Amino acid sequence: MPIRILPLILLFSVFCVFSCSRPSEIPEGFQIEPGFELTRVAAEPLIQDPVDLEFDELGNALVLEMPGYPFEDQQSKIKLLKDLDGNGIYDESQIFVENLQLASSFLPYQKGLLVAAPPYLLFVRDEDQNYIPEQVDTLMGGFSTGNLQHNYNGLTLGLDNWIYAANGGNDGAPYWWGDPTSQMDLRGQDFRFNLETKTLERLGESSGGFGLGVDELGRVFETHNLIHIFHLVIPDRYVQGKQLYQEYLLENVSDHDEKGLSRIYPIGEQESRVNHPEQSGFFSGSCGITHYGGGALGENYDHTVWVADVVLNLIHVDHISANGASFEASRDAEKREFLASTDRSFRPVNMSVGPDGAMYVVDMYRKVIEHPEWIPDEIEKTLDLEAGKDQGRIYQIRKEGNKDRFNLKQFQSAEGLLESLSSPNQWVRMTAQRILLESELTESMITSLRELLSSSNEMAEIHALWILANSGNIHDSDILKALESASPVIRETALKIAETRLDGNQELIQKIVIFVADSNQRVAMQAGLALSVLSPADFEKDKDLILNQIQSVGIQATDLWVITALTLATHDASAELIAGLLKSSDVKSYSFEFLASLAHASGDQKDADQAFAALVDSPIPLAQKQGLIHSFNAQLKSSSPALLSAIQALEKSGNAGIISELAVTRNQLKLAPSAEFLEYSRNALLTVMDDDLADSVRLEQLELIKLLPYSEKSEVLFTGLNQSQPLKIQEKSLEQLAALKEPAIGYKLVEIWNDLSPQTRRYASDLLLYNAIHHDALLTGLEDGTINIGEMNFDLERRRELLWWTDNEETKRRAELLFSDSGVSNRQEAIDQMKPALDLTGNLEAGKVVFERICANCHQYESIGNEVGPALTEIGRKSKETLMHDILDPNAAADPEYINHRLETKDGTIHMGIIAHESDDEITIKKMGGESVIIPKSEVESFRSLGSSLMMEGLENSMSSQEMADLLEFLQNGNL
Repeated sequence: MPIRILPLILLFSVFCVFSCSRPSEIPEGFQIEPGFELTRVAAEPLIQDPVDLEFDELGNALVLEMPGYPFEDQQSKIKLLKDLDGNGIYDESQIFVENLQLASSFLPYQKGLLVAAPPYLLFVRDEDQNYIPEQVDTLMGGFSTGNLQHNYNGLTLGLDNWIYAANGGNDGAPYWWGDPTSQMDLRGQDFRFNLETKTLERLGESSGGFGLGVDELGRVFETHNLIHIFHLVIPDRYVQGKQLYQEYLLENVSDHDEKGLSRIYPIGEQESRVNHPEQSGFFSGSCGITHYGGGALGENYDHTVWVADVVLNLIHVDHISANGASFEASRDAEKREFLASTDRSFRPVNMSVGPDGAMYVVDMYRKVIEHPEWIPDEIEKTLDLEAGKDQGRIYQIRKEGNKDRFNLKQFQSAEGLLESLSSPNQWVRMTAQRILLESELTESMITSLRELLSSSNEMAEIHALWILANSGNIHDSDILKALESASPVIRETALKIAETRLDGNQELIQKIVIFVADSNQRVAMQAGLALSVLSPADFEKDKDLILNQIQSVGIQATDLWVITALTLATHDASAELIAGLLKSSDVKSYSFEFLASLAHASGDQKDADQAFAALVDSPIPLAQKQGLIHSFNAQLKSSSPALLSAIQALEKSGNAGIISELAVTRNQLKLAPSAEFLEYSRNALLTVMDDDLADSVRLEQLELIKLLPYSEKSEVLFTGLNQSQPLKIQEKSLEQLAALKEPAIGYKLVEIWNDLSPQTRRYASDLLLYNAIHHDALLTGLEDGTINIGEMNFDLERRRELLWWTDNEETKRRAELLFSDSGVSNRQEAIDQMKPALDLTGNLEAGKVVFERICANCHQYESIGNEVGPALTEIGRKSKETLMHDILDPNAAADPEYINHRLETKDGTIHMGIIAHESDDEITIKKMGGESVIIPKSEVESFRSLGSSLMMEGLENSMSSQEMADLLEFLQNGNL
């Protein structure tokens, strides 16, 4: 098929869109980083409910609309946008294709579009490219449908000519249409498929979010609600079902999380959240993750990843840098976002980079964006979930004064397409690559592509490598030459391409073995992964060479991702390798992580026998032996005389930790407990709470009683929860209790609730909530006031554990008497009486006076007050309604960190305040007014929680409605 000539009229029209003058003022209510322009280029009535935007090879903008969100009452459609007067603002739209189910994503492909339209994957054919489809084909079926936020989405064409997609969270079992035998269970993973070879495979653990960010080398970034940026470090195709020491291969790469959440900075007065008020000002609706590779926003924004928060009306930018074999994401600016709006209906759900290198923002524009499934019923009745269904906007972000534009006429010729591979714009390069691969490559074009392999432009060389590989025109010599490149990204690319050419290729295999020792961690990791896909026959041929190299490299391996790749490269010989290492004199030079990774992957019975036998006489420290036994346990499935002999020999070590871990081994293999374990465990019951023993010894003793029945160890474990015990003893005691299915545990925890340390009480609340056998004990404790309801952190999902998701109707009834689906409120009457304050205009200066009089004794705002309770400098991220609720009902959701405690010393002195710090030796109490007192634990007579926040109830009696309005104004705007 020859290179197709694009219609000149369309090209001229598109060229005007990206080059002609147009308004560039920033729309009202928006704030953007200095030096950038924000322009609304499309709006209703041209478009409504947009969720995806793509540019085809003609440069035309196509928009996917989803009017069916959230009620599934209308099907999606795709529109073509037109700029008739060439001013860069779209002023006409035309329906391209409709009746697309509840489509969430689409992608230009061949002469048409691929559409993710659950339960189908569709192909819209438009052979003459007149935007009147000739046919809509079904390519796949079997995708799940459900909550529209979680349908599969994010169709993205990769450098390798595979198409990548995000699971979304609904899973499913897709199959090629007409061939149900090809069905594949997604099992919570993202996936990819190849339309040329009709191959479908799982990609790796899914974040369950909306969108995929794929960088210029094909690395995948994901997002989901609270965690805004993950990186899939090692795809599933390399793992092949192996159990790995590195359990999670999808990594949160943000370097700016606080207690598991990333702070973001919305502007304007915030609305009350329909759920999770504690998440105000943190990522909670992240979506539309997009890698920026447009090359037109300035060098500082190259290789950035952009993530929208659809709840807080903003777009956040992260700079990506290397972190070993993985990456690290660092925020673009401190305490502000790249783009934010005061318009609470601005709902950025997606982004796309255009032919001009600008970033385009898809704004669904809805008053309510949260799916009704996650809106409490009482609140849902007050909301108009249809508001904004007739609206939608597209914004363009570009650098001020940037006049550079890509000339789309380059796509008309082979020379222009090849030249486009050197473009700084990822969209231009990928589009040129797609057109070339959809065309018939001539000999002269193949020659030109091979010439690009000597280009000084890294990306041109990378695209040329992939085009030659995908078209079947690459030579081993091309790959070998690329492997010698000084550029790590070209070496990494060459290794990925080499994976498909390794069968029987000894020269290439032996070359790749060398790169396991590459100084660049990503290259070293990719070399290990490439070796992991060798056929069993090829691995056997070069087994000694590969294992010797891994053994040589492993002595210096510290990056866990490289270690994981090296482990995968051992195929089924990991136990053989570790057995040899354990016998060697230099085994102590290897990191425990490297040895544990090999042990964790040792699944073959014969090899496990060999490795266990080597462990007996290995010179490694006893603590490492215990850890390696734990790793071996992950794979052991059956016993053998040789294995039992090794276990018995190890038990003779006399080390309590090893004996306790081997008891787990025996239990797992259904072997009787050893005499040593029985003797040690009975003795441990008598000594584990001996304060004269070192903590490390006592922790070993705790491990020894792990397999004893509850009736024998209950007293010891509850003694371990005493606040006078070291924190680690408390933690491990509660851990053992949590693993037991004994109703008595719940009742006992409630009985001693106020005597538990803050840390232990936090974990004990999870034990009571997430195990149905403890629900009666929990509800009884809440009903009689033993447990303050605020201490349970009853957010929406935790409330629903008792209100919705239990099958016990009596549990539901009792829970409904304590709280509702919409929240917890202990002082609704006081809140109702103060509600008029929300309608009053507050005075900031007067609010400062109120703060100093009432709040400053325990709270700090900027430089005012004392930091006893949480600092309030950034509390303006919450709505005034939420702030007032927190002020008037402080015990509805009290962070255990700020629960009031009463401590009495042996000389009768009483201290009351919050626990600012606790160690095994002392407790620091911070009192109202900011005074801190450090008390040695040896001097403590009694110490218990008072079950309520240090913040007093009844503050409404200290101020008028106007003063409350003034205080709220100060809290929201005092630091602006």
